Amino acid sequence: MALSQAEIGLVVEALRPIVEQGATLQKVREVDKRTQILRFRVPGRTHYLLVSTRTGMTRLHLVADPPAQPAKPTDFTMLLRKWLHGASLEEIEQVRGDRIVRLGFRVSPPSSARDGETSEHVPEPRGGALVMELANRVGNVLLLDDSDTILGRQTSEAIAGREFQRGDTWTPPPPPPDRDVGSEVRWDLESLAPQPGPRSARIADAYHRLERERRTEQLQDELESRLERRVERLERRISHIEGDLEQIEEAETYRKWAELLQSAYGEVDKGSESVRVRDFYSDDMEEVEIPLDPAQTLQENIEHYYHEADRYENARDMVESRLLESIDLRDHARSALEALQTGDVETSQEGLEAWRKQLEDEDVLEPRDHRESSNDDRSDHEPNRPYRTFEATSGKAILVGRGAESNDTLTVRVARGRDLWLHARDWPGAHVVLRMRKDEDGPSSEDLLDAATLAAHFSQGQNDTGVDIMYTRAKHVDKPKGFPPGRVSVANDSNIGVRMEKERLERLLKSEST
Repeated sequence: MALSQAEIGLVVEALRPIVEQGATLQKVREVDKRTQILRFRVPGRTHYLLVSTRTGMTRLHLVADPPAQPAKPTDFTMLLRKWLHGASLEEIEQVRGDRIVRLGFRVSPPSSARDGETSEHVPEPRGGALVMELANRVGNVLLLDDSDTILGRQTSEAIAGREFQRGDTWTPPPPPPDRDVGSEVRWDLESLAPQPGPRSARIADAYHRLERERRTEQLQDELESRLERRVERLERRISHIEGDLEQIEEAETYRKWAELLQSAYGEVDKGSESVRVRDFYSDDMEEVEIPLDPAQTLQENIEHYYHEADRYENARDMVESRLLESIDLRDHARSALEALQTGDVETSQEGLEAWRKQLEDEDVLEPRDHRESSNDDRSDHEPNRPYRTFEATSGKAILVGRGAESNDTLTVRVARGRDLWLHARDWPGAHVVLRMRKDEDGPSSEDLLDAATLAAHFSQGQNDTGVDIMYTRAKHVDKPKGFPPGRVSVANDSNIGVRMEKERLERLLKSEST
């Protein structure tokens, strides 16, 4: 819902008294990369002029209280601060009656050269302008010198087939063919006095309501998407657990193989992939073929089968409990998704936010890292996260760095102090983070082995017979100043030896979320 040409004209008319009162631009604030607020000072009063080119929300009006600013403003905002700080507002004009507003300034010369330029190449304009093209779908804001040369632009997107570069001369687009388009005036603006406050207040209130409606719709869409993904991931988890239960049923087979292999000493050649032995558990004593790991000795194969039998038998109760818990969570998530889709929940912004928190507290929804939250103000083409995400046996997220610099980002900025941090000892490789909840003393043995397996796989030691993995809480990992990318200092670490299990690794790699 962008302002029409007629509405923009009414706003411009109401802002002219500010020019007549000798307004000075004190500061340029930023709301997001497409929204700036110009703080003007006139004798006895301060005005905040909001300019936004957000898609479908292009507008220009005063606001009473400027929103919070991002920690790091865009280069364009910084450029406006550099060129327009202390400038006097000389004029405000609606160009050709279109969705274009021009603010004319008397600009003091900049105090220093622009980055990368020598001072003799920097123009020293006596005047300048800020041009706001408030097209319905795509808008732009351009900073001009006194000859209409472009010094900077809010966005590089083309508008009305025009692509401007820094140093080009700005020209307005051709007038719209139908002058009746954009003549709509809403909110009874025409009835309000042509003064700075009333018309802007009416517009600001309308956009505040619109923002709330949009936020509510976004919350609904976000919750639906997250619940759908949660159900899918829980379905995959249940499938994996059921597969583990099937393997647990093989525990007796592994123990039997370990005992039968006792009779194969002296009959197994080095590097053999299997051996045939008599099955003295059967009545007819028929031969059975037992698979072997050719990289291991016969004794190591025997120990491996005993170990697998013990591990599966000991894990039975835990796996069955995890299966029931996962089924319960899946059913709860399905019910929540159905309630959302049928409108059986409170659909106000406050109601949806409270319900989302409840679902997260109940673990029906996984808590979302604030760094991963999305909003309209981010880039349309956001770069890939610095890590890949896999799912542990319990459903916890395992984050794996993509490279040296990404490892630093994962460890220093993404990992929480309570999370478990892992890395291959004595091998270059990825930093790995196992997410942990506040109430947990430590990871389960299966989750630890899952995370350690990924740390081994994403290291240069992945083809070694065994890989030692160090692990500690993320709060014990530090990035000293001067250390090269990927290198950290680790304290209070423990060690776990990993021998790659094909089935475990395949399950983990298949669990990667995209």
